[in-house]
Amino acid sequence: MNNILKTIALSAAVLLSAAACSKWTEQQPLDFNYLTIEDKNPELYAAYMQSIRDYHATDHQVLIARYDNKAGVPAGRADHITCLPDSVDYVVLNNYELINENTLKEVAEMREKKAVPALIVLDCALLEKEYKAYLETLPEEEPEVEVAEEENDAQPEVDPRNQWFADKAAAFVAAAKQHDMDGIMVSYTGKGLLSLKDDEKAVVKAFQEAFFTPLTDYLAETGKLFFYEGNPTTLLIDREFLSNAKYIIVPAEDVTVEVGFNFAVMMSMGDGIPSDRFVIGVTALDVTDDTATDGLFSGDITAIEGAARWAVTPVSDYVKAGVCVNHAQFDYYNMQNVYRGINAAISTMNPSPIK
Repeated sequence: MNNILKTIALSAAVLLSAAACSKWTEQQPLDFNYLTIEDKNPELYAAYMQSIRDYHATDHQVLIARYDNKAGVPAGRADHITCLPDSVDYVVLNNYELINENTLKEVAEMREKKAVPALIVLDCALLEKEYKAYLETLPEEEPEVEVAEEENDAQPEVDPRNQWFADKAAAFVAAAKQHDMDGIMVSYTGKGLLSLKDDEKAVVKAFQEAFFTPLTDYLAETGKLFFYEGNPTTLLIDREFLSNAKYIIVPAEDVTVEVGFNFAVMMSMGDGIPSDRFVIGVTALDVTDDTATDGLFSGDITAIEGAARWAVTPVSDYVKAGVCVNHAQFDYYNMQNVYRGINAAISTMNPSPIK
């Protein structure tokens, strides 16, 4: 008991002493200087960075990380694209309208230190939702009044919907130029052509021409990187521009068995579609959503790992060029190893020669 009382008395004395000192001394922030490997051994760090750049220059199956960049200052490690595994080959920013100075600084660092290009994506499916919301803000149309026009003054009618999407594509191109991005990715999922009548095909073709023209003009002007995501068999316009695509990404985020990947690719093959650059597109599992199923795979592995195993299974009809992971930042959260799925996929597709 005496020892306990002594301990309590000593603790009280220390607390009182600290309180007294606070009356006469001003608190000063502590300066912690954490040394990184770059600080401790700059030569070793430089050699490692060179090995990363050399790796990216080799012919190998790629890992493309689509990243949900946010506005403002990154709140945690998962919000930094510089924290992605070094062997990630490309970074695609999902939210081009939210790009800020913090994002551009990290993009420049990835490009200069690791030779990792950064692209931005225009997702037509998301634009469809935005356009629907836009229509709801418009006032009700008033009845049209017929006005007699001279035949020579008649102008071809422009579909307002087509014009809206063309304007969005032009704004996207302007952002790519403004931020000096390394390239663009276009995500377009159209309708199966067999189900369309001739007049419906004409409408779809007019839309595709309006939407893709600003994008193909940008690519012809700049020669930048280009990824196409979607089913290219739904394209009615000239498919020649696909020859400029570095990769054709086949969406398969809801696939849970390997045969599903094969089916998705086979359904994306056709006339004028290069078969030597197919990448399968999956998503990381959102661990914050208890109801999320996209990102899961059969056999107690992630869809990322399942896609990598698919990628290394030989086929003769087409080339498996790699894996694209959407919402890549979700994969950061793992108790044992951050970016566990992406690291496992890279190791599966491109195992280290050093044992």
